[in-house]
Amino acid sequence: KMRPPLPPGAPRQYDDGHVRGLPAGTERELGPGYEKVTIPAPIREKALLSSRIDLDDALGRDADERRAFKGTTSLNPMQSAVFDAAYGTRENLLICAPTGAGKTNVAMLTVVSHLRDVGLIGSARHDDDHHYDNGPVTTGKKIVYIAPMKALAQEVVEKFSSKLKSLGIIVKELTGDMQLSRAEAEAAHILVTTPEKWDVVTRKGGDGSLGSTCGLLIIDEVHLLADERGAVIESVVARLHRWVESSQRQVRLVGLSATLPNYEDVATFLRVDKNRGLFFFGPEHRPVPLQQTFIGVTAHTKNRFQREKKMDDVCYEVVTDSLRNGHQVMVFVHSRKGTGTTCKAMAERAAMNQELEHLFIGEEGENEARAMYIDKAEKSRNGE
Repeated sequence: KMRPPLPPGAPRQYDDGHVRGLPAGTERELGPGYEKVTIPAPIREKALLSSRIDLDDALGRDADERRAFKGTTSLNPMQSAVFDAAYGTRENLLICAPTGAGKTNVAMLTVVSHLRDVGLIGSARHDDDHHYDNGPVTTGKKIVYIAPMKALAQEVVEKFSSKLKSLGIIVKELTGDMQLSRAEAEAAHILVTTPEKWDVVTRKGGDGSLGSTCGLLIIDEVHLLADERGAVIESVVARLHRWVESSQRQVRLVGLSATLPNYEDVATFLRVDKNRGLFFFGPEHRPVPLQQTFIGVTAHTKNRFQREKKMDDVCYEVVTDSLRNGHQVMVFVHSRKGTGTTCKAMAERAAMNQELEHLFIGEEGENEARAMYIDKAEKSRNGE
């Protein structure tokens, strides 16, 4: 049904009955050339959160699956809410949750579930006819974890290797920087790769190909579908769906994402059952409540350099305020070149205000982080 056109002079949006606007308690502050909006952290109502699941009770104190979670006694509310779907079924999943909510442990639940189902760990290790609630498992044994960047792929390899080494599970990185022989790739139980690399690997399909051995595909940061690299992820998923249809073999697909506005559309694309495999968690599931502050430069000028200078000034004020209060700071910029430019701008302002040594560098022996990375920075071939 077509919506009626907007009348002349009316606001350029439709009123669909939903209340919009900034949350209650939001503070707005106007400064010289900028505007700051502070949104308070959402109140975490514990009564609405799922009860924590004790891992000894859920997995068995002496089970192989329990050893993959060494050092963890229970799942947090988000992980507990998806436990049955992640560990007890082979449903495709889409988990949308804020950063820091614990999505990596959800991925680990699907990993140990798959390793159990194909007989690599657990009571079915020596049973060729293992059956579970979904009937016989007819799928590849290999697990493929797609990370958005090579650096994150390396982190996943280290984390999964440390957790699964005692179970004899081999985790390997397969990226542009880390090539594997065919024998090494086939011997690995878990391959951690990037979208571009797996796209290349799976273009040559058919029985016996590396792609045909995959039984569980985990895509981290699947919200990058909306990014310029989204077409590669689309190709990988579409190729997987086609392989499942043509081979009649089951391959489980798990998508991990930050909060998405159109998560139902993404679930449809991933072929996730919205009633059994789709989970969306709001900001209340962050382990630490997050207060958000947005600062917009309001200086009315078309000069790009003046706007960027104002942004650097505001950034410096925010950074130094956090450092004075004993907090750590991370500054994200849009490009590698912008990283060097912003860093240089911070250093120049700090030197001008005689705060470089006190706030940024610290006394000799005090700044462990600087001592840790200074050698790497000096060896970098990137002059920026």
